[in-house]
Amino acid sequence: MPFSLLRRGRNERDEAVSAFLSEVRSNVRLIATSLTRISELKSRFGLYEEELKSQLEITVSELKNLRELLEERKTILNGLDGDSYNAVKVMEAYSIISESEGVSFVDENADRILRAARWCDGNLTKALKNLRESER
Repeated sequence: MPFSLLRRGRNERDEAVSAFLSEVRSNVRLIATSLTRISELKSRFGLYEEELKSQLEITVSELKNLRELLEERKTILNGLDGDSYNAVKVMEAYSIISESEGVSFVDENADRILRAARWCDGNLTKALKNLRESER
């Protein structure tokens, strides 16, 4: 097989991985933003209780969307290495638990989930940067 065809196949695979990682990172950033808003609302005790409940429900929904995205593309996820893989799996675990436990789990663990989301975002950003550099 000519080198150009091999290169094109690799580029298409890299583009698919890059698109997937970008989509996962986007979802993780939405979750982080939502969790940050929850922290802000909690600091204003009682003033925004309805908005807090709504934001918690939104976060549970966003975590569910992330889990569904990861389920759709398990093969790409399994191709990740080290910290990127672990960070995504931690977010997946939080999404599974939040789907089972609901709003109360997210409310009680918002700080932990936010920390994991930021860690995941950082690792995915590094992975995307490395992937783009390898394409050059």
